[in-house]
Amino acid sequence: MNFRFDTDKATEVACLFLQKAGGRMNIMKLVKLVYLLDRLSLDRRGIPVVGGDYLSMRNGPVTSELLDIVNAGKLFGEADTRWEQCISDRRNHDVQLEEMPPREHVSDAEAVLADAIWAEHGAKDQWQLVEWCHTHCPEWTPVTRGCAPIAVERIAIALGKAPEVVQRLRQEAAELNLLGEIFAPA
Repeated sequence: MNFRFDTDKATEVACLFLQKAGGRMNIMKLVKLVYLLDRLSLDRRGIPVVGGDYLSMRNGPVTSELLDIVNAGKLFGEADTRWEQCISDRRNHDVQLEEMPPREHVSDAEAVLADAIWAEHGAKDQWQLVEWCHTHCPEWTPVTRGCAPIAVERIAIALGKAPEVVQRLRQEAAELNLLGEIFAPA
């Protein structure tokens, strides 16, 4: 069970990281930073910031939906998004901040976590982040082709959470996903 992906938060968080980087960033680095932000948030708050389906890929863990947005500008079947307004299309291996959106969906506490991730990892390039994730993210499974799912419970176990915390995390994900479906715009 994973938490539902939040496109608005993903856009705002990506823009925060891009702004800190001077407006341009390698996409692999951006995807790793957002994954690490969710991981830190799970550790400290028990919920991710962005959410989504986490995957083990050759170059480490990623959030599937974020990678899709970076590659296509939006998720399949989604109408126009803030991402398209705020972040350039992928050019070679980089994206660029086009417009800084107001922070409407990311809380102050989540922005502080993004600052902590940037302080620890912002100076690393994408390959240093890949190596860091391979070494420090035991939830990641080495794969040579394709991908393997990473359940949020597996991340919690890798973070050393007690079994009752892992169970509560699973229940909260299910409840929040149900509420998201009930209150989703028509």
